[in-house]
Amino acid sequence: MATRALFYFYIRRLRVHAMQELLAGVGIAVAVALVFAVTVANSSVANSARDVVHAVIGPADLQLHARSPDGFDEHLLARVERLPGVLHAAPLLEQTATVVAPNGRRATVNIAGTNISLALLDGLAESLPLGALSPGGIGLSKTSASELGLPAFNPQKRRVEILLKLRGRATAMKVSAVLGHETAGALAQARIAVMPLGRLQQLAGLKGHVTRILVQSKPGAETSVRGELKALAGGRLTVARADQDISLLDAALRPSNQASALFAGLSALLGFLFAFNAVLLTVPERRAAIADLRLDGTSRAAIVQMIIFQALCLGIGASVVGVLLGDVLSSGVFHQTPGYLTKAFTLGTSTVVGVAPVLIALGGGVLATCLASLFPLQDLRRGRALDAVLSDSGPASATSIGARRWLAVTTTGLFLLATALFVLMPSAALVACVVLALGTMLAVPLVLAAVLAAAEGLAARNEHLTALPLALSSLKATSTRSLALAATGAVALFGSVALGSSRDDLLRGIDGYTGHYAGSADVWLVNPGDNQAINDFSRGEYAERASRIAGVASVHTFQGSFLDFGSRRLWVIAWPPTIPAALLNEQVIRGDRASAFASLREGGAITISDQVASEHHVAVGDMLSLPTPAGDIAYRVAATTTNFGWTPGAVVMSTADYSHAWSSNTPSAVGVDLTTSGSAEAVRRAIARELGPASGLEVLTSTAREATIDRSASEGLGQLGAIATLLLIAAILAMAAALGSSIWQRRASLAELRLEGASRRRLQLVLLLESAVMLSAGCLTGAAVGVYGQLIIDAYLKHVTGFPVAGVATGKRPIEIFALVVITVLALVSIPGWSASGVPARLALDE
Repeated sequence: MATRALFYFYIRRLRVHAMQELLAGVGIAVAVALVFAVTVANSSVANSARDVVHAVIGPADLQLHARSPDGFDEHLLARVERLPGVLHAAPLLEQTATVVAPNGRRATVNIAGTNISLALLDGLAESLPLGALSPGGIGLSKTSASELGLPAFNPQKRRVEILLKLRGRATAMKVSAVLGHETAGALAQARIAVMPLGRLQQLAGLKGHVTRILVQSKPGAETSVRGELKALAGGRLTVARADQDISLLDAALRPSNQASALFAGLSALLGFLFAFNAVLLTVPERRAAIADLRLDGTSRAAIVQMIIFQALCLGIGASVVGVLLGDVLSSGVFHQTPGYLTKAFTLGTSTVVGVAPVLIALGGGVLATCLASLFPLQDLRRGRALDAVLSDSGPASATSIGARRWLAVTTTGLFLLATALFVLMPSAALVACVVLALGTMLAVPLVLAAVLAAAEGLAARNEHLTALPLALSSLKATSTRSLALAATGAVALFGSVALGSSRDDLLRGIDGYTGHYAGSADVWLVNPGDNQAINDFSRGEYAERASRIAGVASVHTFQGSFLDFGSRRLWVIAWPPTIPAALLNEQVIRGDRASAFASLREGGAITISDQVASEHHVAVGDMLSLPTPAGDIAYRVAATTTNFGWTPGAVVMSTADYSHAWSSNTPSAVGVDLTTSGSAEAVRRAIARELGPASGLEVLTSTAREATIDRSASEGLGQLGAIATLLLIAAILAMAAALGSSIWQRRASLAELRLEGASRRRLQLVLLLESAVMLSAGCLTGAAVGVYGQLIIDAYLKHVTGFPVAGVATGKRPIEIFALVVITVLALVSIPGWSASGVPARLALDE
């Protein structure tokens, strides 16, 4: 068929069935937008962080990195520079701090203290503002300045003064520069600050210390330089590639990315099923057009060419719109930097769009459209030319007894397969969910047949329900449309219930851990925003001063930091032996909690996240060597645990073991227990007054600290919540569009009823009943199977990613989602239903 003829037939179709084609395109665009937005959002965190790391290290290929937050002696820099294979070397001191603006807004930033040698190394010496490393000031990235709401930087005007809260000390400082993209490159998109090395050492109480030395080797000398650096490190420092943070971040993001990928993959499956079903609704008209062409003598090849061309036009057009919409979502709803990781990594905030997400989204949308459009081509078989004229039920009915028997056997087999995958391979949760989704779709004809039978029985017993038999006969006469609409509701409810409920279980699991952790003390002293208690205080007398407050029974010091172990940056939790290790409650996977705590108190023992233990092939009772600042030390594994919400994994040890290995008694948090007569809020205010604003510490009740940690965890899982919410919205829109399209296609049959004397009100009732029956059958199926999908996803999150997931507690959620979807969709389709019910009777004569 000539290209001009192909365009002619498609333009003609658009003129006659414009609304139908538009609604089908909506379903495709929604699916593509959801897939594209999730894919881009997932990759942007790692890609933007990669840009930041490369902007910092420049051409450096190796580094000496401290294992302790206190760093190491900066005099080691001179020895590194004298190594024969070293071309350049630069010092760096990194600290996490909170910056408070005059307007009260605050931001957590990673401060880099360095000198001009780093700017020379990474190539920023020529563009970096002179004020960035000027004494007495602090340079902020453009992102940090924007988050603080600071006015545009002007060196000619009076400098803005901010309050820097660092390691238990608050200091007022002038903003000496704002680093934009033109001066700092990718660093402008990160939450960072810079200042002279000596000034940061003074503020942090780490005089003469740095946390890493970046090294650029001479060409071909990297191997020899690595060996020389290991000799200098003496087993107490880490020698690694300069861009090691990229691989560590990838490992940190892997569990959450796995969880997001599971949610996103299922969303993609459901989204493309929406698209498939939306296109499937256009099948009756396409079959009628094929029948006309065959009766006119058009060849099969020409018809196939026309159908594929129309599918490509619809798929490409709708997919392009979906990509554009997805781009808005990825930089808006889904755009978020995981705040819980900013303590351990320097992250960018930009949205990075690669070629792969665009191709995946476009290709998936076009493929789904083409597959659905092939359905009418079954009429090209011999003897099928008039099928579309004689029946609207589709080439193969799914309502016959034989078809129901086949569907029942196949659906049962798919559910059994999903169960086997769930029991034997929790890591195959995505595959199991795909199998469940397919089983859900195949179960829809069976459930719809049962619902129709029940409705027929109801109509037979109540003769006054005259509209119901008419609605049921319409559903039976259009089985293809009915099944497509019911399947759309099924996959929508399956995804919404499974995804949303699993996220709730995950949040409840984290909430259970934080409740035990924060409840270990009545009042807490911590650095601002330091939920994990990994930033030491620069001064150690705060605990003693707090102990003198009336109403205080005892004071306990907690310690902690991050430790690079293999490909992971672990969270080390040092627990005081004088109080029960409540944080282990409900978190132990292998071993006994009581005996594990007893081993921690005795010393020489640790608990470690189960995923880390499996990765290093150790079991409870085995010895595991950790690379501590004092060298490699072997500890006995007392138990394996969840990851406590820290995706790379966590280690718990006693403060005595930690103080020995890290050579520090400085606390990173202080817990205060009250007397029986003490009031938590009154004691909190008294401690805050005693410490004064110069301490820069937050004094929180256990309830307030628990809420702060839960809020941070909720933000970290915000993308999963956004996926579940948008999936529900997409489901409602897709079903409303599909029902609207179906109602629009029914205008001719509605006109026949008007010709027979049916009132507009009666037609509205018939359409409402049809929609309610279809939605109920599909949504009930999806909600029921969605509960099982929740079980599978929970097992995946717990056993594969290591998250602390609470037990399944669906409660009223499936019922609430079912009611929300049905009521909302019925309300939306009442508009096209009202319009279609007013169709003039003469349309029946025209048809």
